[in-house]
Amino acid sequence: MANNLTPVHSPDLKGILFDKDGTLIDFNRTWLPLYRKAADYLSQAAGRPQDAAKLLATGGFIAADETWQPDSLLASGSNQQIYEAWSSQLGLTLEDEHMQTCYDIFNTKHGSYMAVLSDLNGFLDTLRGCGLVLGVATMDDQSSAERTLQAMGCRDRFDFVCGADSGFGVKPDPGMINAFCESTGLVNIEVAMVGDSPRDLKMGRNAQVGLTVGVLTGTTANGALAPYADHIYDDISGMLELFNPE
Repeated sequence: MANNLTPVHSPDLKGILFDKDGTLIDFNRTWLPLYRKAADYLSQAAGRPQDAAKLLATGGFIAADETWQPDSLLASGSNQQIYEAWSSQLGLTLEDEHMQTCYDIFNTKHGSYMAVLSDLNGFLDTLRGCGLVLGVATMDDQSSAERTLQAMGCRDRFDFVCGADSGFGVKPDPGMINAFCESTGLVNIEVAMVGDSPRDLKMGRNAQVGLTVGVLTGTTANGALAPYADHIYDDISGMLELFNPE
């Protein structure tokens, strides 16, 4: 990878804010086993073990081909939204122990986080090497995001990390991008928003960023991203075409 790059399509680009799941992390290989385990647990707790598959389906999972409905609950929702929706569907009074168990399920497989690139750190270092400020904005909880990035060995590449519980609102509202800019001293037009869902890119548009970039490593097909994306790539490595070697 080139070490010194200059922006081509957005010459004032100074920062990139990435979604996490489906953008930096392979969504199905990382999260599908955990969602299945949490659905099994809650359906058992409600005395309705036969409904575990229904929880996944109403969450947006299409079992026939293991794909996802765009912007569905499991593809783009927060942990709290998932807990509340599933407990309501099951008629289960959501107790602290239920939430804690699901939280533990979502946070105990650090070794199973699968990056979308075999050399994710090399890619991030290339971007940082040309002076770009990097951040992560996820609908996961912030503490979980921090642990995930630490487990993957890339936390130190990011100057900013926030989650759905960080107090900046949720996607597609612009709060996470505004917080990234406030934290780093950038202005919105200097930022590219990169994500795998319409909600990620809508957040970018709502915040009036300089560039929105869609990737196909998550839960959404090209056609659903196209109305909100300036560029769409198979994975984040495609972004390097936006730069010229110095």
